[in-house]
Amino acid sequence: MIRWILPPVQRAPLAVAPRAVESYDESSIGNPSASSQMANGTFRCPLVLRISAATPRNWLVSFCLRTLLLIVLVSSQSAAAAVVAVQVNGAAPPPAGQTEQTLESYKTIALEAQRLAEADPSEDNLFQYASSLMKLDYHSAETIYRFAIGKYPNSVRLHAGLASSLEGQSQIDEAAAELYRAAELAPTDPHPLEFLVATKQIPSALSQNVLDGLRRLRRLYPNDGLILFDYEMVLSNRYTDGSSPAPPDFVPILKRALRLTPQLPEAYFQLSLVYEDKNDYPEEAQVLRRAVQLSPQDPRFRFRLAMAYKRLGNNDLYLKEMSIFKQIQAHSAIATP
Repeated sequence: MIRWILPPVQRAPLAVAPRAVESYDESSIGNPSASSQMANGTFRCPLVLRISAATPRNWLVSFCLRTLLLIVLVSSQSAAAAVVAVQVNGAAPPPAGQTEQTLESYKTIALEAQRLAEADPSEDNLFQYASSLMKLDYHSAETIYRFAIGKYPNSVRLHAGLASSLEGQSQIDEAAAELYRAAELAPTDPHPLEFLVATKQIPSALSQNVLDGLRRLRRLYPNDGLILFDYEMVLSNRYTDGSSPAPPDFVPILKRALRLTPQLPEAYFQLSLVYEDKNDYPEEAQVLRRAVQLSPQDPRFRFRLAMAYKRLGNNDLYLKEMSIFKQIQAHSAIATP
């Protein structure tokens, strides 16, 4: 979904004093006494998808995973109560498209991440722990991200991770606010605003701030086509008001962005919408073919290309693209709970 272009921005993880590891094992999974343990102040910590800190331009992409498994957690304001046993409901059915073996692998990774966080609740360990939970349960991941942010409020990746867990729960405005907070903490790092724009749902209260931030990034990275594309999409309001005519300079700016960074399928797709409005179907089909080459599994691109071929009177290619589109849709329906 996100196209990372610029060199990675390295960050040194913060650390806190280690605490004693409290006992835990998989027998605690599905423990029905979790609510009483919450009342007693015991914190049951969850687990998260492992994301390499060495490739920060890729970790945001990995946050957008869609799965479901019930994990019982309780947040705590005490650093000493940061992590304990994971409460996973073992009776919960696996998400569609996931095998029992895959889920067991996710649990194993999460339990190991929990163990490390118990031994040393550093920023890095809490981040890894929260990330491992993203493959199991968004709310559980949110709880750990919030706890970690309480300890490390200036961590960009913790705010970005929290945003992803909120977006997974359809809390769009809250997710946008967290991504913007991450952008404020690292104004020279394009990742948070790139991710926010890619959601295509920028709250009106943040739109001017996001535009200002992208303008600053354009000055810092004048040869980055993705930043130019994002800036133009926010400036023109095309994501939220695509029915309005494109500004006069919209097409030239997108073409310039593609000259700078050719691997931007969304930019080709946006060009296709303009060409369709102008009844320029040959150009529409041409840019859609490029979008499909770059992102062959995106159903929007396949469907639009099929319709472009239909408008051009090419029934064979229309049927071919529609067939692929239906296959992608069918696969998506199987893999989605």
